Amino acid sequence: MTSSSGPGVALKGEAIGLAISVELPLIVVNSQRAGPSTGMPTKTEQSDLYQAVYGRNADAPLAVLSANGPADCFDVAIEAARIATKYMTPVILLTDGYIANASEPWNIPDVDALPKFPVEFRKDTENFTPADRDPETLARTWAIPGSTGLSHRIGGIEKSSTTGNISYDPENHQIMTDIRRNKILGIAKDIPLQAVDCGNESGKIAVVGWGSTYGPISRAVEILNDDGHDVSHIHIRHIWPLPSNLGDLLRGFEQVLVPEMNTGQLITVLRAEYLVPAEGLNKVNGQPFKVAEIEAALRARLEN
Repeated sequence: MTSSSGPGVALKGEAIGLAISVELPLIVVNSQRAGPSTGMPTKTEQSDLYQAVYGRNADAPLAVLSANGPADCFDVAIEAARIATKYMTPVILLTDGYIANASEPWNIPDVDALPKFPVEFRKDTENFTPADRDPETLARTWAIPGSTGLSHRIGGIEKSSTTGNISYDPENHQIMTDIRRNKILGIAKDIPLQAVDCGNESGKIAVVGWGSTYGPISRAVEILNDDGHDVSHIHIRHIWPLPSNLGDLLRGFEQVLVPEMNTGQLITVLRAEYLVPAEGLNKVNGQPFKVAEIEAALRARLEN
């Protein structure tokens, strides 16, 4: 596990690609802040979603999660570790400067009561190849380094899908690219369906958020609901792959509004994946959203 902000993640993009190629369980925490480059290092932003989902050379998919507040970081970190170890993949966990500098009351859970996800190491040396995979998760077999009879070569050059040896075969590269893609997309079957945090499961307006926009969105939606308006709040934890029911859920609303502290990144993903006519409410001044800003944007849409 390692932690940085956007520039550091950009600097180590090749290493993350290597971890994808080798299929290592790596967790990268990105506490996003204003950029580009050094930008405003003490100010918050949500502008690294593109970087997290798409920002590597070639077809190099990985899982992306986001935390909605300081206390939520505990649960999201556990989920990141579960996905990384079960699917043998890097996972990027997105927080931001606002979360990193915030605090909130939090009940320490009973750690012994938390769900377990123990790693099962390969111990049987008979017919072992590093290309062996779990047929359900497509995860590679995990052998403890240095184990007699289970050693193999790792590196960034493409490997044979059957032996794990270096391969320049064109058909094999297609197979391996498809395996890496399908492994990550398959995680969608192993994460919760997307729920509505507040409001109806269909209706006039859905406000879709991610990360630290949770607080101002939830309060603005509560205010409008108290006034009798049909507004719902959907907050996404699993950024990639997205929950399997999200597309159908979004299509149940007349309007979709996506507040983000960027120029419109999650909205691009939602439009590309689901072809929904989502609209952005964007802010990139280094400050988090205020409840009044989201409330005003919603009231303007309700009046029109």
